[in-house]
Amino acid sequence: MTIEKICVQKFLPEHITQINKINNSTGEHQTRLAAAFYSKKIWPAYSEIFVTFTEKNPQIKRTSISSMNTKTTPLDPLQPYFSNNTDIPIPKAIEKIVKERFEPITGIKFTFTDIATAKDQKNHVRISFDDDGGAWSLVGTDAINQKNGPTMNLEWFDVGTVLHEFGHVLGMVHEHQNSDGNSIKWNKPAVYEWADQTQGWDKKETNTNILNKYSNDQINGSEFDKNSAMLYFFPASLTTNHIGTSQNLRLSGEDMIWLNKIYPGGTESPATFYKKIYGIPLKDGINGSKNKKWIYISIIIASLLLLIGIGIIVWKISHKH
Repeated sequence: MTIEKICVQKFLPEHITQINKINNSTGEHQTRLAAAFYSKKIWPAYSEIFVTFTEKNPQIKRTSISSMNTKTTPLDPLQPYFSNNTDIPIPKAIEKIVKERFEPITGIKFTFTDIATAKDQKNHVRISFDDDGGAWSLVGTDAINQKNGPTMNLEWFDVGTVLHEFGHVLGMVHEHQNSDGNSIKWNKPAVYEWADQTQGWDKKETNTNILNKYSNDQINGSEFDKNSAMLYFFPASLTTNHIGTSQNLRLSGEDMIWLNKIYPGGTESPATFYKKIYGIPLKDGINGSKNKKWIYISIIIASLLLLIGIGIIVWKISHKH
């Protein structure tokens, strides 16, 4: 069984009109941005982000490993530990995940504090656990401007969801809503029906959370990365070409590279960190890296052969005279 619940990335009301603009000029390009960041919502370099919880020991559901799509997406090594150990309160588990996955590769410091009051301006990220509120987070520095109430909600808990929501905290946006290209060929009627049945969303909410694209000047990012933690599972039945996506349960190589690029100053390089926690080289965690490598090599070889061929022709012509 595959997890079907996906999160909502929320923006402050004054930004909604701008964000919901659809970029219709992208055409049929085959490249899109991944590990994308909302440019105007990136935190200043070396920021200290304060995080607090509305409950000390929330009783929300912990996602079991058996319900995850593990055949296509490897689990984060932390996941089995938290899935099987209910002795650790969820707030402590969240702190451990954030401290061990984001701080080493960024110059950002996360400080977890006691339960905050609504007037405590130092608590930028306030996490609630509404068991009927879904999973959502404000994006980037919007948390600073949200003076009251939660800035994130977790209806369920697993490592992949925490990584995804704190990706939003750092300004990362949903990969499937990037505007540079059109890799996902949505079957809109099927998407509307699926979103209604699995998420309880009407057409407006579905447009906002799945179908609408960002304009090109709103985001920074790399080429399309199907392994990004910011990409959720979408069934093949939701597309016209019957190609869906898998849910990603850990940070990809591209995620780490771009987090490090946007927020330099981490204690470890993405390559060293990726190898340490996942046990494989960073290049093996970058989608399409091998294909790109051979494309570049092929271009170089073809160019060299062309130059050699031209040189032989010129030599033969010059020696005829």
